[in-house]
Amino acid sequence: MSYCRSGIIFNALDKHTKQSHFKPFTMKKVASSFILLTFLALSFQSVIAQSPRKILREANELINLESYEIAIEKLSPLVQKNNPEALLLKGFALVSLERVPEAISVYEKIMPYYSLEKGNKAEAVEAHYYLGQAYRLNEQPDKALEEFSKLKPIVTDKELKDDIELEIQYCHNMKELMAHPVPLKIEHLGNVLNSKYEDHSPVTLYDESTIYFTSTRPVDGIDSIGPYFENIFVSHWRRNGWTKPKVLNIPGYNNVNRATVGLTPDGQGLIFFQNDGLHGALYITYKTFEGWSDPEPLPAPINSGYNETHASLSPDGNTIYFSSERPGGLGGKDIYYSHRLPDGSWGKPINAGKNINTKMDEEGPFIHPDNQTLYFSSTGHNSMGGYDIFKSSKTENGWTKAENIGYPVNSPSDDIFYIPTPNGQRVYFSSRKEGSMGQSDLFLLHFPHDSERSMAVVSSHIFNNDNQPAENATIYIINKSNNERLGEYKVNPTTGKFVTIIPAYQTYLLRIECPGHLPYSQTFELGVKDDYKSKNRAIYLPPITLKPIDEGNEIQGSTPEKN
Repeated sequence: MSYCRSGIIFNALDKHTKQSHFKPFTMKKVASSFILLTFLALSFQSVIAQSPRKILREANELINLESYEIAIEKLSPLVQKNNPEALLLKGFALVSLERVPEAISVYEKIMPYYSLEKGNKAEAVEAHYYLGQAYRLNEQPDKALEEFSKLKPIVTDKELKDDIELEIQYCHNMKELMAHPVPLKIEHLGNVLNSKYEDHSPVTLYDESTIYFTSTRPVDGIDSIGPYFENIFVSHWRRNGWTKPKVLNIPGYNNVNRATVGLTPDGQGLIFFQNDGLHGALYITYKTFEGWSDPEPLPAPINSGYNETHASLSPDGNTIYFSSERPGGLGGKDIYYSHRLPDGSWGKPINAGKNINTKMDEEGPFIHPDNQTLYFSSTGHNSMGGYDIFKSSKTENGWTKAENIGYPVNSPSDDIFYIPTPNGQRVYFSSRKEGSMGQSDLFLLHFPHDSERSMAVVSSHIFNNDNQPAENATIYIINKSNNERLGEYKVNPTTGKFVTIIPAYQTYLLRIECPGHLPYSQTFELGVKDDYKSKNRAIYLPPITLKPIDEGNEIQGSTPEKN
């Protein structure tokens, strides 16, 4: 449905906007229920100098192309003359550039021109709506509520009325969450990992020694003219810092958008999103001695042709949680899960239900290594506006009601892709928070050290009898108290390293099987809830060298060591 005023046509923002990949929305898309379209052309234009109408029309077209800086420059002659329409467009562009305080100053300046008591009410509604959203984005919910309360009794368009109601609810949610802030420290991950472009969707190995993320930064030899495609980058923790990110060389790249989604439990497989046209799908590639394998799409019924965007595997690899726009959900994008069948295929996807999904959008599922806590992002529930991060716990009766993880983790902007470390002390995530270098950036949250910790990272290196990485080895970890097998793992074919995350306060059996070699077994105990941190402290088993079959009986190992 269109919403019109003199000279400008507004369309309600499509709630299911097609994007290159799910990532933090531009603030333009969060900030407005409207999208500015082309100004009506005048029948006559001056051949000597541009008329105000032509300047406004061209600036509006630039905004539609997301060329906000150029649009602001184009509007400059009219802004200097305090042209109210030019100022309104400038404010919209400033919000889209994350320069919200500047936008508020511009909007406040033009309010006398757009009184709700005078004529041109459609123009005035637009101006006050934008000012209200700018206040909310600037964490001023009371001022935002003042603006939306003025609009509520005079707006008759149903869709716009619903949007105003939603904005009012966002403001009330914000007030409640801001009244009970979560104690934490937010660390910007710096200019080595971040850039002035979009940087988002970080995933790390359990021991935090490697981080994969998505960026629209330019890549040498690829799309050098721009706009730049999304690509996957990798960085390693070396000498107390992150190395310069390098683009991940996954075969089959052909100028498409690729974005990080998740890792297999052993860290040897990378799930990523690829947009091949109108819809996107999930793919997986594996690390081999020669590099990354040819990617394969996740099989049906995970991929359905209806835009699957994120996925997360359970610690044992037997359940996959994913987001999809397929028909039959509760709203836009919903979160589903599927169990692996005995033949290795995936069972019929199950909608996660109304405690997780809403009539709006849910995205970015991440199942914690405890296999009980599901983190995800939603524009519904009690969001502050845009996507907020929520969590739900698995019980015998299903999933608990989604819980907003609080302020300031969540903000009025989009907060998504929340990846906690196994002990829950730190979280890697992407956001458009204040302090970003340009667009979305990568951040690390630090929670207080007295938080409950019940998981620990265990790592070792496995070598064959030639002292080379035992790339064909399979590692099993079994809880000796109940004989439950917690997972099946592979080693890094280049380094021989394997990493797993398992509950503390337990005794385990580590068993290794490798063709042509004797089986290896070792018992170890995790008796302390250790504040593991891979950069400083982890639990390591001594390196293991397998023996060929002709050298005797099964090898017995030793106890683990801490480093």
